[in-house]
Amino acid sequence: MQELNEQEKEVFSEAKGESFDGKILKEIIKLRKQDQDERDERESLLDLYMRAMETAPAEGKTAKAA
Repeated sequence: MQELNEQEKEVFSEAKGESFDGKILKEIIKLRKQDQDERDERESLLDLYMRAMETAPAEGKTAKAA
């Protein structure tokens, strides 16, 4: 197990040396472990939440009373 961890560190170190973002690589690995339906559902929810955030009023700003 320790050897695998060392190999993983080495791979991520090499990737970083080639200007890859380690966090993004880990996210890709996480997504690849999911089946297509799980990825589609996650993507749909993320899109829904992002659209909701775009339409929500900015924090600290309130609507003017009519």
